[in-house]
Amino acid sequence: MQLPQKSRVHIFKKIKRLPTRLRFVCKTFILFFYSLVANAQEPLELGKIIDSVAVTNTKDQTYAIYLPTSFDKDALSSIVFVFEPAARGVIGVKPFVEASEEFGHIIVCSNSSKNGPMEKSFEIANALFNHIFSTYDIKENEMYVSGFSGGARLATAIASLTNQFTGVIACGAGFSSVPSHTPSTQNFKYVGLCGNEDMNYREMRNNKVYLNRIKFEHTLVTFDGDHSWPPQAQITKAFRWCYAQKEKDPNLLLPYLQKAIFETRELVKNDHFLLADENYERILGTYKTFFTLDSITTEHSQLRKSKSYKKASKSLALSLEKEEGIMGKLRERLKKDFASPKKADLGWWEKEIANLDKDQKDISEQQRKMFARVKFGIFVDIYYRSQPDFYSSNESQLALSKKLLSIIKPKE
Repeated sequence: MQLPQKSRVHIFKKIKRLPTRLRFVCKTFILFFYSLVANAQEPLELGKIIDSVAVTNTKDQTYAIYLPTSFDKDALSSIVFVFEPAARGVIGVKPFVEASEEFGHIIVCSNSSKNGPMEKSFEIANALFNHIFSTYDIKENEMYVSGFSGGARLATAIASLTNQFTGVIACGAGFSSVPSHTPSTQNFKYVGLCGNEDMNYREMRNNKVYLNRIKFEHTLVTFDGDHSWPPQAQITKAFRWCYAQKEKDPNLLLPYLQKAIFETRELVKNDHFLLADENYERILGTYKTFFTLDSITTEHSQLRKSKSYKKASKSLALSLEKEEGIMGKLRERLKKDFASPKKADLGWWEKEIANLDKDQKDISEQQRKMFARVKFGIFVDIYYRSQPDFYSSNESQLALSKKLLSIIKPKE
């Protein structure tokens, strides 16, 4: 694809200004902006997920791809790069099919990038970018990057380091611990997607506070669910929000507003007051510039004044506070036990996990969700301690990991 010279120079200058250690992530975009001829390949079937397409100039890297039924090889296409934490390309593509058909995005997910060292993931992503940008004609201003769990942290890191993507759809996790991987002054839009039983739910809420503070353009979409890929409808909602951030024609935005209002009123009818409140906030923040939303403002105000909403909101706040304390206690004990694995008291762990599994008839809905987040969160912490890509655990520590995992998640 041939881009205007000014665009190529603009990007090149940005890359040159980056610190040397970060430039390798951006080198792929040089190929993107200078590539003139797409690689010859057999045409892929439209409207079907194609697995295991080879990445050129690599030994064994592959990816899954979905070309929407509206795809036109002679026109510029928007694209979503997806990173799946277990390198399951088809699994990563599936949640985006509905959005692909609605917005015409090409969906690409690596079969090679997975949770592990970030540097290795960057190299795999570079190879994938090089291949895609030399194979398809991509719209410069409609490139998105997404991922789930560790893939979400990778997606956000890539967007933050390069500042060449239009938006990030981060599912089930926020930012890595590296400051340069975190949104700050970049231009992309950020959507966090997270189930309210996801162990990273509290993290995603805290990230929202941070992004609000620095006035970074973002939204947080939560839903009833655990730590797994969001349903297609939630992914599509995220892209509708991204679309609304750049579209200026009210006639094109009206259908999305109407769908959002209908969904929100259904949430209220079904007593999902916290999710409805989140939706009202997003509707008013997104569409009030284009439409008169007095009735929606009134509905939102009435919801927040209701006893049901106040009760749910208070319950959530208390559960989040309690969650922080429980997770702190469990992680401190885990750290201590791994320092002396042979002295670990398995009985203590059995008692603590039993408390999380106690009869849930006597607890609130928010407490139940909190216990689910805590249980899975500590399970993941222990699991990663058994993985050589993350920890250098000795035999005693690995044996302890195995015992603790069996306590937290017994075999059925």
